[in-house]
Amino acid sequence: MNSRIIPITDFIRRFGDYAAILPFMDELIVTREGRPFATIKATPEEKNRELLKCVGLWKGSVLDSDNFWKKVLKRKNRLGPLIW
Repeated sequence: MNSRIIPITDFIRRFGDYAAILPFMDELIVTREGRPFATIKATPEEKNRELLKCVGLWKGSVLDSDNFWKKVLKRKNRLGPLIW
């Protein structure tokens, strides 16, 4: 994740855009007259809500196959797959 520094006027003008990307960022630093004025973060509940949208995303695809992951984790110079 990352942080972003923006002027307060840009934050006011594009609040909807920043509110939409805030769950995917560490923090948003708002400046006033070139100096940090406020730090804005998404709540943990909002970040979890975004993560839950991805649950089951791979279901029914090639990435859902155990055989696929065994092939991915198997190195060419080893006999068996790597164990986590």
